Amino acid sequence: MKALFSAIATLVLSCATLFATPGIEPLENSQYKVSIGDVAMIVDAAHGGKILSFTYQGTEIISQMERVNAFGSTFWTSPQREWNWPPVPEYDNLEYSVEDQSYSLKLKGQVSERFKYRINKEFYPDPVDNAIVVTYTITNESDQERKVAPWEITRVPNAGVVFFQAPVEAITPANLLPFRAMNGIALYAADSSERNRKINADGKGWYVFANEGLMLMKRFQDLEAGEEAPNEAEIQVYVNEGKTFMELECQGPYTTLKPGESLHWSVRWYLMPMNGPGAMPGMPGMGPGSPGGQRPGGAPGGRPGGRPGGRPGGAPGGFPGGGFPGMGSSRQQ
Repeated sequence: MKALFSAIATLVLSCATLFATPGIEPLENSQYKVSIGDVAMIVDAAHGGKILSFTYQGTEIISQMERVNAFGSTFWTSPQREWNWPPVPEYDNLEYSVEDQSYSLKLKGQVSERFKYRINKEFYPDPVDNAIVVTYTITNESDQERKVAPWEITRVPNAGVVFFQAPVEAITPANLLPFRAMNGIALYAADSSERNRKINADGKGWYVFANEGLMLMKRFQDLEAGEEAPNEAEIQVYVNEGKTFMELECQGPYTTLKPGESLHWSVRWYLMPMNGPGAMPGMPGMGPGSPGGQRPGGAPGGRPGGRPGGRPGGAPGGFPGGGFPGMGSSRQQ
């Protein structure tokens, strides 16, 4: 298990380069391109601040289905039982105003008429470890104390594999998706069914989706038992009926907010190729024509020692305790 996680972490770091140039570029129709090296993310400020696209050298990893609630990546509040369905428009599809686009793209959402939360989003291209850091802020704009958790939902094609660190026997509902155990890793190879299916899992602050020679890795805060919102989980996988799309979901801690208080929660997005020498064996679906994924050859092995990896304005960086920066959440008045 440790060897596998070490291999994944090494793969992520090996894709970082000292010369990856970050950038924020305005496009047409209130869309923005956030890029770092060969990786680019397209954000739609006019429609929920959604992530529409995430590519490596132009190759797409997330769903592009032309169907409502079946494409891109969005953000909701948890637990879902508070709002049920459909998604709250101020969070999911109404216009966000652009507050800044210099070092990062900062978007300000509208206050929900019904629930009195405001969602802000920040997209920061981290040049040190070649990640795009997405930070979500939930602010309690009501006059009452509230409890809420952050929730990111990323739609991907129904293909490839999804894996994360968790015991398969602890995934609920049991046997709903055919996860298999591999040295402490729970792995699901995409399949199809005539019904919608969704599982909950207590992970370790990361998951991976691999498909068509690319690997998408997310890093976020690892929740302790009981920190999740009621009837929710740190990691969730939803598979839509048929061979359509899947949702890869992660959630932060269920947090009490007094009037005017905010919580901040970050997810680090990595995208890298799986072809070239140095394959990771035993991972089906990670590279075309091969049962195992591969890491790019000739990439530098890690980031330079002692260089700060934080964002501008004094935010902390580096890899404290062997982890990745920007994983935690915080509450702020």
